[in-house]
Amino acid sequence: MLRKSIFLTGAAALLSSQLVSADARVSVAHFAPFADTIEGTSVSVVVNGAVALENVTFKMFTDYLNLPAGETKVDIIPTGTQTVAMTATYMLVDGQDYTVYASGNIVNQPLELVALADDNTAPAAGNVKVRIVHAAPFAATLEATEVSVRTAGGDLVAGPGVPYGAATGYLELPANTYDLKVTSNNGQVNFIDPLPVDLQAGAVATVFAVGDIVNQDLGIIAAPLAELPLRMPVDSSTAGAYFLDGFDGQGFFNTPIPSQNRLVGSWYTYTAEGEPLWFTYDSCMFDEDAMPGECATPGGFDGMSAMTTLYLSSGETNDAMQMTVPVGTIEFNVVDCELIETTVTVGDSVTMYDGIRSTPSAECPPAF
Repeated sequence: MLRKSIFLTGAAALLSSQLVSADARVSVAHFAPFADTIEGTSVSVVVNGAVALENVTFKMFTDYLNLPAGETKVDIIPTGTQTVAMTATYMLVDGQDYTVYASGNIVNQPLELVALADDNTAPAAGNVKVRIVHAAPFAATLEATEVSVRTAGGDLVAGPGVPYGAATGYLELPANTYDLKVTSNNGQVNFIDPLPVDLQAGAVATVFAVGDIVNQDLGIIAAPLAELPLRMPVDSSTAGAYFLDGFDGQGFFNTPIPSQNRLVGSWYTYTAEGEPLWFTYDSCMFDEDAMPGECATPGGFDGMSAMTTLYLSSGETNDAMQMTVPVGTIEFNVVDCELIETTVTVGDSVTMYDGIRSTPSAECPPAF
């Protein structure tokens, strides 16, 4: 059955006329972002000269299709043409499961069919099995496509130096909720950041990084499950100084830490007597049991919003600030490059402010 995170019916029936035996199983996936519209990526899959699947578009993949063991030829033909864009011949082994996926975008990386031998044997009790495949042709050299796979907090899971076309072996892990992301080799730049995914005991999945940025956005496909929903990757676009609209001489210095999905900074204002007053915040500090200065659980910032404890600083200047007494909370909601809405709660007092950018960042150049 063909699907794009949901099942469509009828694919297996298209193959029934050519089946002699059901000795091997093959899942077919389309991960080749060679056009800038989904309709433009539409292809037909021809198996041993017979059309098996039609109107297959980028990010679609099938359940296992039963095919006879032995030599099998697969051709990929763009919809509306007679031209074979990709072709490969495989010797299917009796009893073996395979995934055959189309990759490449023509400009950066050539179109090709890649076959993977699947291992669907059950993991140990309480575990899951996960394989990771880099199928995102977003650069013209293998070196430029290298990535690492990390936790939301920046801990290394796979890599660094995983290039386009690479596939890990199956990693056997405890069943759990996993919050992973695809980053640059050094972890400082986030490329793809899916929402946490709950992997149930016994699950066997292959996680594909797909997309080329130019034609199709980057994404994550967890076969045979679904495309994973994404959040905005944390970058440095919110870094800099912001003044509070309507409050002279008040504002905050914001410092995102993309490698840890983390937001830190300082808030400056004045007492009723005109004395400077400094607060500090850190998205790792929202846990009330955390000690000031510790970051036991990195995260708390998804690139668009953060809620964290607000600490009164003992220092009188930015350089002398130290997190000391928690006095409330501060919530950030990023509207755009120039505006961050904030809500400060101290005791029973709730005040909303608009933070207007006063310094540019690399991702947010000045408007003039």
